[in-house]
Amino acid sequence: MVELYLLEQLVGIAQYDTLAEASVHLHVTQPTLTRSIQKIEQLFGATLFRREKNRIYMNDTGRLAVEYAGRILALEVEMEQAVRSSDQQNRVITIGACVPAPIFLLEPVLKAQYPQMQIVSSMAKKSELLDGLRRSRLHLIILDEMVSDDALYCQQLGTECLSLSVLPTHPAVGMDSVSFADLDGGSFLVYHNLGVWEEVVRTQMPKARFIMQNGMDEYTEIVNSSSIPTFDTNWAIGVYGKSVNRVSVPIRDDAAKMTFYVVCRKSDRRRFALMLSTLSKII
Repeated sequence: MVELYLLEQLVGIAQYDTLAEASVHLHVTQPTLTRSIQKIEQLFGATLFRREKNRIYMNDTGRLAVEYAGRILALEVEMEQAVRSSDQQNRVITIGACVPAPIFLLEPVLKAQYPQMQIVSSMAKKSELLDGLRRSRLHLIILDEMVSDDALYCQQLGTECLSLSVLPTHPAVGMDSVSFADLDGGSFLVYHNLGVWEEVVRTQMPKARFIMQNGMDEYTEIVNSSSIPTFDTNWAIGVYGKSVNRVSVPIRDDAAKMTFYVVCRKSDRRRFALMLSTLSKII
């Protein structure tokens, strides 16, 4: 059997004009390459090089061997990646979402039901989430619309409602609700990673000024010490709790309400059946 290092050296030799040049790039001595060539030819029982004084040239048989060696080495890399991916699939559950709050709703349920698994979450756009799910890079995704795909299972998660979060002295306090038009032109603190909710507020309030905060801790600290309005949702309040010094005023526009769906591959539906059933009861 030909060892992989010999195939790597064979491919390397074919890439350079001389053994001396090949030895430099392959980080081995020239005598070592010479011995490798001899060993490969003995293992194949074939002559792969034409030898002249101080030079060797690869013949047609050698070029055929190099072609197959390249395929074998590429297959080895593919095998390693597939094995690592399979191992990760058995130890990690990956979640992707287009908004943050559903992730924080799913994570504790998954951790309780799969205590031996690591839960990894991320935010991305719909196209990236679907691609990740179909390519098995993600196990579960949360989208703001249903998915029609014979290979995917889609279940309604619930409706998240956006509201204005202000100090008790704000003029909106006492109103049953406000509209985006009422708020347009104002300044608002916004957590930077809101996904599609950020698109909503920017689209609905084109004249507003948004002061973006990157870290959740920094954002929370500023919200608690500032009079600048911000936003919250019914799900965010369920996860983080209601701010003690702020009042939530519902935003009545249809755009302030989004129904979300959890999606997995149909082949994983049985695996996540308990989690999906639990979510339908708590949200």
